[in-house]
Amino acid sequence: MLLLASAALVLAGCGDEQAAKPPEAKSNAAAYDAVDVCALATDEQYKAALGENAAGKERRDTASLKACAVDGSSGAFYIFLSILRPAMAAPEQVDYDKTAAQGAKDVDARTFSFFDDGQAYVETSDGDLVLRASFVYYVDSGKITDGPGVVNRLHTLLGQMTQKV
Repeated sequence: MLLLASAALVLAGCGDEQAAKPPEAKSNAAAYDAVDVCALATDEQYKAALGENAAGKERRDTASLKACAVDGSSGAFYIFLSILRPAMAAPEQVDYDKTAAQGAKDVDARTFSFFDDGQAYVETSDGDLVLRASFVYYVDSGKITDGPGVVNRLHTLLGQMTQKV
């Protein structure tokens, strides 16, 4: 019986070599230099993530990250999108950031989320890059009442952005 099980395991490894190869890792570090974060989503995608029309987009690139702030038309909150090319591997950076966010929840193997009354964000690794979408209320402008719903909208937006990087 043991011999039969061993033979089955050996045979399971045979066959189509394409199926046995691990997927190639996405290499998108070079895209970081030219990326315009504000252009990674359409106005309709921003509207879906905000829950209202976007009032304006502003690039906020710094030496260490590429970013975009998108105000909601109500003036009460905004979405802040950022892309980072970390010094460590992108999945390791996401793991590190997750441990720093008390109450963070796994969305999937590469992604985590966090929310409280005033902010929500979703962070993911995509190839060599780390992408984060944050929903933030301006001070005394309101509170997040549906954290899971906001996280879901941000997760959808990040998925749309990763297709373009």
